[in-house]
Amino acid sequence: MDSLRHWFSSLQDGVTGVLRRSRARWRTFDHLGRAYDRYRDKRGDRLAAALSFYGFLSFFPLVALAFAVTGYAVAISPHARDAVAKAIDQILPELTHRLPVAQIASAKAGAGVLALFGLAWSGLGWIGVWRESLRTMWQGAADDGNTVVNRLRDLGVLWLLGLALLASVILSSAASSATHAVLDWVGLADVTGAGSLLRLIALSVAVVADGLIFFILFTTLAGTKASWRQLLRGCVFGAIGFEVLKLVGAFLVAHTVRNPVYASFAVIAGLVVWINLSSRFILFTAAWTATRRVILKADAPQPEKPESNESEAKEPEAKEPEPEAPRSSRES
Repeated sequence: MDSLRHWFSSLQDGVTGVLRRSRARWRTFDHLGRAYDRYRDKRGDRLAAALSFYGFLSFFPLVALAFAVTGYAVAISPHARDAVAKAIDQILPELTHRLPVAQIASAKAGAGVLALFGLAWSGLGWIGVWRESLRTMWQGAADDGNTVVNRLRDLGVLWLLGLALLASVILSSAASSATHAVLDWVGLADVTGAGSLLRLIALSVAVVADGLIFFILFTTLAGTKASWRQLLRGCVFGAIGFEVLKLVGAFLVAHTVRNPVYASFAVIAGLVVWINLSSRFILFTAAWTATRRVILKADAPQPEKPESNESEAKEPEAKEPEPEAPRSSRES
């Protein structure tokens, strides 16, 4: 046991030394290290656990709300429900065909105006936790603003995120259809590589949509003073990483769902696992963005200007003493 403990300690010291030298040599690697340090110091795993809990409780009401809204829009666009189903498919790899989407969609039958507000209210709790978590990860302090104003702001963020997801689906479908039509028109639809081109276009649109989601979260919930241009690099980092996470998450979630230990709870377990992975990555992206030097400079507290002493400014200048008269004149 002593030799094993000594070997493990030596291995740990060696890895720590390699990481330290890498951070000293490469700025990109050092930035990742600083982001991880902030994620760990702000207890990102615990924040992600809270987000997973609230996210799981809010997921089904939010999906029912989405189908309820689109249910009334079917008269205008018959493909509205398909767009919602595709939006869910984009953010839940390997889970959509296992979810009771038809039963959730039928919940819109009893969704009147009051029910819609009730469903929206259930999602506000999740957005509120996201606001507190991002502010904690960004600047280490929760938001103490007005409760009513925060709720109205969270409701607007909730609708913006929903519109961003639907817009990404519509743009992705339109871009794929247009590209396919152009390939048919020039006679290249059956050429090898045409399918890869369509997938590449769909992936590009998905990256843009993911970047828009990160942009909405950072500009509305993080409480940063940085401009939108300074936040773009963090949004791109999050969008590309989230697409990679979807590929990895599809394997992990599929393995979790197929695990016989979970049996009938497989869908629930897979959904919780995916929400937790997504929450951790979004919080790490927030830490990565917040530790950029340009963001740290923008969010740094401004030095207070010294107050001018008005009384001293108004005080007249002291006059020089008049020269003393000669002694002879005084005596006379």
